[in-house]
Amino acid sequence: MNKILTLLVVLLTSSCSLPLDYKRVTVKELLPIGSILHLTQEIDIPADRSFIYIAYGKVAPLKNYNTVDIYQPYCTFHLYDESSQARNIIPDQFEVTKIVEWQRDFGRLDNKKNAYATNRAGRLIKTSIAGDGGPSIVMYATILSLRSTKQPEVKEIVCGHWNDPAEVEPLTLQEMKSALGQLITIDNTSSKKIISDKMKFI
Repeated sequence: MNKILTLLVVLLTSSCSLPLDYKRVTVKELLPIGSILHLTQEIDIPADRSFIYIAYGKVAPLKNYNTVDIYQPYCTFHLYDESSQARNIIPDQFEVTKIVEWQRDFGRLDNKKNAYATNRAGRLIKTSIAGDGGPSIVMYATILSLRSTKQPEVKEIVCGHWNDPAEVEPLTLQEMKSALGQLITIDNTSSKKIISDKMKFI
């Protein structure tokens, strides 16, 4: 009997020391197609631009460099085309029609020639990144294609963050919400069951 009790104690102790199999649930896994994004305030798209930055729930100013903290979650709100006239996007509901997760290593590239020229997620970020021979840096982005019958010129929201390759992780829905704040809210009520089901396998 004592041997059985001793064995049970050893098993229980060792099981408590095992690490949890943590799985980071991404936006694509959690946010269903057909979810609704609510723009709660008017936003202005400047002339000769097709996008604006959003960070900490506010529109970030356009400037030469360091527009946003690229190591924290942030988003860019895109129209299909540039215009010589400034445009105003009014409060509206936008349906999510597609979700793409995108990752790119910008290390050891001719960045201005290649990365900015060929990838919109990298091209639109006004920040200094490593030149040739510098340390590697990775951008992980989630691209939400949007649709509105009232404002068909709206194309997508791109949300992401940057880090070194060993530490970069996919954006979570909560991180996306933290970047958008109350400026753009996400109606994802059906995702509660999805994350509950996923937790069963963690």
